[in-house]
Amino acid sequence: MREIKVRARPVVFREALSLMAWEPHRLAEDSSLYGRLPGMQQIGTKSMGPWLDGRKRNLALAIYLVCAAVIMAFALSNTHMLGSAGGIADEVRAQDERHLVRNELDRQVEILADDQARVSHWDEAVRALVAHIDWTFVREEIANWHWEDFGIQVTVMVGPDNRPRLLIFEDDIRAEEEAEAHVALAADLVEAAREAYASARERQGSGFRISRHPVRSQDPLYVSDVREINGEINMIVAQAIVPDDDARLPDGAPNVLLTFKPLLPSIMTEIGRKLGLRDFAIRPVDAVPPDSDVIPLGRGSPRFVATWVRSHPSAVIWREALPLLLGVLVLAAIALGFVALRFARSLRRLQQSEERNRFLANHDALTGLPNRLQFEQEMERVLQRSEQDRCAVLCIDLDRFKQVNDSWGHAIGDLVIRTVSARILDVVGDRGMSARVGGDEFIVLLREGLDRSSVLALCDRIVASVCSEIVFDGGRASVGASIGVAWWPDDALTAKSVIRSADEALYRAKQDGRGRTFLAAGIAHPPVPPTPGRGADPSPAV
Repeated sequence: MREIKVRARPVVFREALSLMAWEPHRLAEDSSLYGRLPGMQQIGTKSMGPWLDGRKRNLALAIYLVCAAVIMAFALSNTHMLGSAGGIADEVRAQDERHLVRNELDRQVEILADDQARVSHWDEAVRALVAHIDWTFVREEIANWHWEDFGIQVTVMVGPDNRPRLLIFEDDIRAEEEAEAHVALAADLVEAAREAYASARERQGSGFRISRHPVRSQDPLYVSDVREINGEINMIVAQAIVPDDDARLPDGAPNVLLTFKPLLPSIMTEIGRKLGLRDFAIRPVDAVPPDSDVIPLGRGSPRFVATWVRSHPSAVIWREALPLLLGVLVLAAIALGFVALRFARSLRRLQQSEERNRFLANHDALTGLPNRLQFEQEMERVLQRSEQDRCAVLCIDLDRFKQVNDSWGHAIGDLVIRTVSARILDVVGDRGMSARVGGDEFIVLLREGLDRSSVLALCDRIVASVCSEIVFDGGRASVGASIGVAWWPDDALTAKSVIRSADEALYRAKQDGRGRTFLAAGIAHPPVPPTPGRGADPSPAV
């Protein structure tokens, strides 16, 4: 027997939901009957006063004007409400985007600082760089991987005298004199990094140490900024070179490691894709495109900003709400020819229709499948609209589920129900609608593959899938399935009678030994006259 291993957690799968859509024209058609009700004109005349006696046209015009004023007020109020809601949605979205961008840019800086700290927070770096430079260490531990692994294009070590002691461009060690421009550009960062070191250092023996992590602590040792050098915008991080264990630093100003990482277009594209922002980029403050949101970057007076195209949720609100608003206005315009009582009745019908649609939008809480009410409504919709000549209903009941529930408890019982639901849904696929209608009862509405052999083959696959053993943490369980099948209109002409026929067939299937399929055609029923244009499928019991 094939095993399927699952864990005791909710099974997530796609919904098989088909809701009956509300059609506004039906209400309008029903409302058109109001004008033919007896006593309609008399009621309207009395309500308008004796001065309108016999002037039906003026009465109708007055009603039209009143209703038009109501409709206009309604339209204006809803337009104002949608505009206000859209404005609030735009502002909330803008705040969320700014928060996301700020966090992501801070994360990028922290990543660069952490990458740099692999050298600047290391005993070996203190020994190899502070007193005398070990060029083998520089090549093997910095030049060989700063650019290749982390995208750090320029690495500069600034000595206590504020002069560069080494320069690495990408993976090439160059003369330190070439780093003068970089040191001058980041002089304030070097000074700030030294101040952070001075406030955090602790004397130990004849030297000094740092007891906290230079990046991940609440008060980090590094300082950063976004600046332009050689025509490229770079993230810059400056941090004193400090030991991470037993090495000690002498008194005085520390050596500071500067790293420059260019903000390449590929990095900006990836950030924009990750955050769902269009045209994300870092630009000078005087080069911001129109309709863009911005966040200033850097220390002091910012010279660069992060920009992206501003999102407008209000457009979605208008696009989604406007058709409904227009539909309501059309209904109200149709109701202009009727008196207030009938108009109120139309509104009540509209409210009842909306409440019914909301009530129908229910699923089984455990499995996510449509519930019985949704299934029956879908069945009625298929039959009433005559969307197809035939359909079939499969009533499914699990065998031995009670024993599993009693033996393993409700948690495993729920797991079994969820697993079986997913299997039934996978087997049925797009051929129909699957629903859960009871504790261990399921029902399927088939719209495709309705010939006897195809339906029986589908039932066999359902039974085989359900019977597959379920393995979970701590044990295993297996259940079976019995199925009753009924066709419309072969076995019954209404939705409820078709479901009842399938249920009776299910009862016979369980009565005859379980784990099998029984067709409603095998149960004695009064003869059903054939429906013109629909060929009955001879389906004996299985």
